[in-house]
Amino acid sequence: MSSKRDQPSMFRSLLDKRKQVESEEIETSDEDQPAVEVADVTPDEAIEPVVEVERRKPGRPRGRRSNPDYTQISAYIPLDLLLDIQEELSKEKRRLRKRSAMTVSELAENLLQDWLKQRKNESAKP
Repeated sequence: MSSKRDQPSMFRSLLDKRKQVESEEIETSDEDQPAVEVADVTPDEAIEPVVEVERRKPGRPRGRRSNPDYTQISAYIPLDLLLDIQEELSKEKRRLRKRSAMTVSELAENLLQDWLKQRKNESAKP
């Protein structure tokens, strides 16, 4: 009676062929490579690296989370205040019949900008 170990594996020939192809690729890749000469370059002759500008693919615009011009802050406010704010923003969305309404983040940004303008105007007065 023969065991499974005595029978040849049906994948053994595939594995052997793969190893043979890999070893041939390594041998031919060494032969195909031209000799590289290193030139003597002084620091004055060194070339500045070229920096490529990242081109964005068409699609959704970059969100605030991935935008380097924005940073995340955290504030503790009463839950009822947050819920009231969200309710008012939702009413505004329905009133204007818009798909997207102003977010709490946009509201906070607008209020902080207004506050800052007011402070600058007050400090500019003699």
